[in-house]
Amino acid sequence: MTITLNSNVTEKETLARNALYDAISFRNVFTQVVMQFIQHHLDTVPAAYWTAHFGTPKPSTEQIIEKLELDDRSFLNADELTEDERLFHENHLDFILPADVSIYALCVSFEQSQMYSISIAN
Repeated sequence: MTITLNSNVTEKETLARNALYDAISFRNVFTQVVMQFIQHHLDTVPAAYWTAHFGTPKPSTEQIIEKLELDDRSFLNADELTEDERLFHENHLDFILPADVSIYALCVSFEQSQMYSISIAN
């Protein structure tokens, strides 16, 4: 059995994306991490990629967050995961740029259904 998105993960995805928007809109403890992720990619990914996927060679931070995709974890086989591993994957949501252009992801982590961390993962 593969892991599928349930309403709890969908709700967390919404909370996680809101946390990313908050980081760039309201300057909080996670702003630097989110901006580092975005600036790194604006500096290293060719303009043709941005134009093809975002319609502009230099999208805004809001546009980039809007288009981040939740990393597909359908390859995980729930029958092969321990309960701790399942909980980890439910509580650590990785957001990636479209078309696998980068090895990096913005990871939004939850503890007891509350967002507590944003980090860069690879």
